Amino acid sequence: MAEWTRENIAENTVSRRIMFILLVASVVFAALFFRLAWIQLINGETYRTLAEQSRYVPRPVAPRRGGIYDAQGQPLAISVTTASFFATPREVVDSGQAKEIADQVAAALELDSETLLERITDTKRGFVYIKRQVPDGPAAAVKSLGLKGIHWEEESERVYPKGTLLANSLGFVGLDNTGLGGLESSFNSLLAGQTVAVLAEQDKNGQRSAGVAQRTTTAPVDGVDLILTIDEVIQYICERELGKVTELYSPEKAGILIMEPQTGRVLGMAEYPTFDPNNFGQYDEQNRRNFLISDVYEPGSTFKTVVMAGALEEGVTSLNQEYGCDGPVRFPGGMMVRCWRAVPHGRQTFMEGIQNSCNPVFIAVGQEMGKELFYKYLHGFGFGQKTGIDLAGEADGLVLPQNKCQDLDLATMSIGQTTAVTPIQLLTAFGAICNGGRLMKPQVIKEIWDAQGNLLETVEPEMTRQVISQTTSDLVLRALETVVSQGIGKTAFVEGYRVGGKTGTAQKVVPGVGYSEQEFVASFMGVAPVNDPQIVCLIVVDYPKGDTHGGSAICGPVFQAVAKDVMSYLEIPAQVAPALVKATSLEEVTLLDYVGLTTAAANSQAAAQGIEITLVGDGEEIYAQLPLAGDQMLRGGTVVLHTRLPKVPAAPQIAVPELTGKTAAEVAKIAAAYDLHFDLAGQGVVMYQQPSPGSMADAGSRVFVGLEKPLEAGVLEDLAGP
Repeated sequence: MAEWTRENIAENTVSRRIMFILLVASVVFAALFFRLAWIQLINGETYRTLAEQSRYVPRPVAPRRGGIYDAQGQPLAISVTTASFFATPREVVDSGQAKEIADQVAAALELDSETLLERITDTKRGFVYIKRQVPDGPAAAVKSLGLKGIHWEEESERVYPKGTLLANSLGFVGLDNTGLGGLESSFNSLLAGQTVAVLAEQDKNGQRSAGVAQRTTTAPVDGVDLILTIDEVIQYICERELGKVTELYSPEKAGILIMEPQTGRVLGMAEYPTFDPNNFGQYDEQNRRNFLISDVYEPGSTFKTVVMAGALEEGVTSLNQEYGCDGPVRFPGGMMVRCWRAVPHGRQTFMEGIQNSCNPVFIAVGQEMGKELFYKYLHGFGFGQKTGIDLAGEADGLVLPQNKCQDLDLATMSIGQTTAVTPIQLLTAFGAICNGGRLMKPQVIKEIWDAQGNLLETVEPEMTRQVISQTTSDLVLRALETVVSQGIGKTAFVEGYRVGGKTGTAQKVVPGVGYSEQEFVASFMGVAPVNDPQIVCLIVVDYPKGDTHGGSAICGPVFQAVAKDVMSYLEIPAQVAPALVKATSLEEVTLLDYVGLTTAAANSQAAAQGIEITLVGDGEEIYAQLPLAGDQMLRGGTVVLHTRLPKVPAAPQIAVPELTGKTAAEVAKIAAAYDLHFDLAGQGVVMYQQPSPGSMADAGSRVFVGLEKPLEAGVLEDLAGP
């Protein structure tokens, strides 16, 4: 056996080390091979998915939003495709022409060049919007420049072709294609369709890269189209007349509602104030409210139609039954409710009480009904609950619980106070009264179509319940016709047609104080024709300014103008029997301008035209008229003229003192130093005053002062009237 030398031992050691290294390497490479095989063959699809997810980010792209059209198919809200421009800052900087690019884009899109330059060169961001939803002209200008780093994508923009028309009911859409009010909100899920998800490439920092989306992961579904029951022409008529009355009286708000009583379909819904949904951000939230369904108010005498219907249905009274109006109606505790007229009406039938809108008559009828029957019809006609109209934001209204209703409450409810309603509730109930007692669910949607033009649904009229009989409905319509032909609603007379209606003038409630003596809600509720009701209409004018606040003077002429044009548009035949028409012919005349004339000259001019006039005020000079000069009217029609009071020396102005927190005794001491009349209500310390402290008032005028607690007894001033 050979002797091991040191050299041999060294070689053998090296060989073993090499073998060990090779073995370890083989094991490592085998492990890597098996790991690679595991990744590629076994979990390859999983890792490919993860890699793709890290490279691409899903980005939602909205489909075409469905349109909203009127009953005749005229577009009210549509979506158009527009270009939205964005930049990739790294590309802009690498071009070496960042300043030139910013200048050109800013000029085309009307942006500030320096601000834009700062944004599109911020390389910390992979993507930055320049401007979204750019009109065609400027968009084409930017596209034609072919600037490096400037890109665009197609987006949907909501457009309202008619501007402010029906705006409060339509609502509006934000930049994210979400409905934010009205029908746009109520039907947002249907109008918006199903959003498309696309995968857009992003860089290592998670910033979106420019370029075309790589893949669509879901199929787009465009939104549906809504066909409304509202007619564009009828809506225009309503808004035209609403504009006239708001210009004349400068109210806080005003509205007109028109409905088909047989179906509950809303034909027109005009409101003031309003807004342009194309530029909704420029308006206050108050302008965007649909107060006709969301705000409550005490309706006053228009509510007497409900009392009338229930009492006649139950047989507790008849149109010929006699009642007295001899002064305030007294209640236990010393409280009294007065009629709206200073001189009592005296003895009168129920029919005459309806024509006169006499409060004591309706208080007596309410007492004859009793709480149980009264609440039967209060709930039967739908007060205190939503009507179910297909619009967002509807209010329930406010009804005093029956177990808390006292005799005084029943009296005030009988004349339209205490119960707070929404305009849509009141007109829906009135529609039932005029429709043989059938309460219909109000609706603004007639049909729903898909994007391919297929009819998906026709919204059929829906009856909620039968409230009164056809016989009672006919009796009420007969009475309402006499209100217009013989009673206080003559200003609503429409020549050639049989129309009926009820006026209303309700005192506004001052929170924590009671009923205001200065603020009123004027209204008129009408039906035409009464022998075959085709339309019911409610006009509401909240806090009109000027020398009159009555529903007859303010809202009657509005109904006359609206009903006349709407019935003409709907081709409802005129009823020209001599017994139904006051005029000797159906000839139309153009109203002259009465403003500035004396009452004598106005009478002479009206007689020459064959026009009747109703004077409002005690002055000798005309300062306003409704309908306006230039409007068309049949001979024999009525125009309302407002008189300017005789000129007298201006009363000195006095600053109203601060009374809040003072006792009645302290107010009395302060009053001695002022030439003002202070009317105190309640007891305790002053919580409210009107006019407000510091405002200027004429010497001798009244200041209403509300104290902390109501009086135990006194007179409930009911200034509301026809």
